[in-house]
Amino acid sequence: MKYIIKQKIVALKPTYEILDGANRSLYKVKGSFLGREHFEITDLTGQTLAKCSTDVNILSMIGSFLRYNFKKYHITTNGEKKVISMARSMNIFSYKFNIDSSIGALEFGYSQTGSQQFTLNGQTLCDIDKRKLTMGGDEYHVEVEENQDQLAFLLTAIALDRIYYTKK
Repeated sequence: MKYIIKQKIVALKPTYEILDGANRSLYKVKGSFLGREHFEITDLTGQTLAKCSTDVNILSMIGSFLRYNFKKYHITTNGEKKVISMARSMNIFSYKFNIDSSIGALEFGYSQTGSQQFTLNGQTLCDIDKRKLTMGGDEYHVEVEENQDQLAFLLTAIALDRIYYTKK
């Protein structure tokens, strides 16, 4: 299924909106994006559907001074079922990730077109393509395989935005 995640640039705090492939609003994203981040996807009425939270440890505090994000992001759906936990590797010169997943041994990398992909046994589960500085803010085009947890991968795309581009 195809989604568009829009991040508004002109806002007091990071603001994300999730649309379907036809540009219709599907979900809202709300939460705190400072310190120990926690954010969630809600339906249009405000009902929580999936959550993401971070651990704050000594490395994440040191990393904030070095402008490097060491936080580990935990994504849960269906109440409190943890689907994916991910953190950037300790090597500050690479963009490798340590990923724990209930889905299996997920791998994260780049496709031939330059988009980011989560794969399992060579099969693409999620494709994330960042479109920088579109009208009103950054935009992610996310495509998730039909039989996968859609909300978990949508939160993963937002977590990647936080890891790559906040540097805090």
